[in-house]
Amino acid sequence: MSAILAFVTALTLILIQGFRSKKGKDVREPVLVKRFVHPGHGWLRETEDGHVVVGLDNFAQTVLGTVDNVKLPRLLQHVEQGAVAWEVWHGNRRLRIVSPVSGWVVERNAMVLQNPTLINSAPYGDGWLIKVKPYRLAHQLHNMLSGRAVQQWLDSLKDQLARVFTTTPALLMQDGGVLLEDLSERCSDEEWKRISREFFLAE
Repeated sequence: MSAILAFVTALTLILIQGFRSKKGKDVREPVLVKRFVHPGHGWLRETEDGHVVVGLDNFAQTVLGTVDNVKLPRLLQHVEQGAVAWEVWHGNRRLRIVSPVSGWVVERNAMVLQNPTLINSAPYGDGWLIKVKPYRLAHQLHNMLSGRAVQQWLDSLKDQLARVFTTTPALLMQDGGVLLEDLSERCSDEEWKRISREFFLAE
């Protein structure tokens, strides 16, 4: 009788442990966050409070190089989708970036203001720039890309960059791809102006 009781007790403990493990596993499963990217290379993701977090995409920070300085809009300033909202610098090279969304700035990332290189090391994480209270967000999202469309668009941009630098062999990799790392330091003033105008929609 005691043997049966011990067996039942052990079986019960095993079942309870299995249930707890399964429950814990469910809780720890990652939540996929949908991110949208604007053709001007700003990105956004929605937050639970109805605001959006905004940042600079990987393409922009790679082309510019290490970000030395950033100028963000003021708190409560109105930003407009497609209009210049902030600036980033690498040395004397500047990129003026258009806002991916219209709304009012409710927060600025103090960490980025103190350490702009976060834009390079974590462009979609700690390197975010501003939080915006948007209006008519659903309508604005029609002007943005998400999912696989983003990667397809980025691939086309690399081909476009290759055409810009066909007369500058030093900027091209041996496999024909464009050397994006620190591109701002490797191109002429005229080439940089062309990049700003054609790829960042700010001129």
